[in-house]
Amino acid sequence: MSLIPQITAHSADQSAATRATIASVSSQDFFVTRTYGVFHIPACPAGKDCDTLAVTGREDAIDLGDNHRITLQISARDIAADVIQDLEDHGIFVCTGEFPSAEELAGARARRDGWYSRLVAEADEMWARGHSYREISDMHRRAAFSLSLQREWAYAPQASRECPACGEKVRPDVAVCKHCKAVLDEERAARYFPNTRREKAPQHTQPARPNIAHS
Repeated sequence: MSLIPQITAHSADQSAATRATIASVSSQDFFVTRTYGVFHIPACPAGKDCDTLAVTGREDAIDLGDNHRITLQISARDIAADVIQDLEDHGIFVCTGEFPSAEELAGARARRDGWYSRLVAEADEMWARGHSYREISDMHRRAAFSLSLQREWAYAPQASRECPACGEKVRPDVAVCKHCKAVLDEERAARYFPNTRREKAPQHTQPARPNIAHS
């Protein structure tokens, strides 16, 4: 069976019977590849109830040989259901109508949060066994962040820099190096540590060349 790809855009005069709407309450983008195209399910924007993707029906053809083909129509709803088949736990669903209802959105959020709770419980169990960050996936961390749960394993990696005085790794926004107490931000150090004397971090300058007399 060979499928004929078509453009996903739809015209305004297409009837509702040839269209379906996928709605997402997930904070994550998804790109789904199927034999009839690539579908981008957008993340729900901050402060919005959801985001949606309109799907149209497609045409399929069965090649019988000897230049004989049977043309079939694949409904938009069948395509939409195929696209989201493994994404429903993320809060992604096919709307009953053209737009998602309040009940559908509430159900999607409940399904997503229930799955997030299971992921957090799974990560808690793995962390208790070995305290290994390598076992914790980005999806586990996303679940904890989405549910506003504080977990030791759900850390947010931060960039670091080297202290110019001692070479140890420090956060880029610190005023004073915790290792050698060198001042890295004079203004902030003076504001928050006014009564403590600290060494100023050395500046990176070219070393002076020795004055060697030639005989």
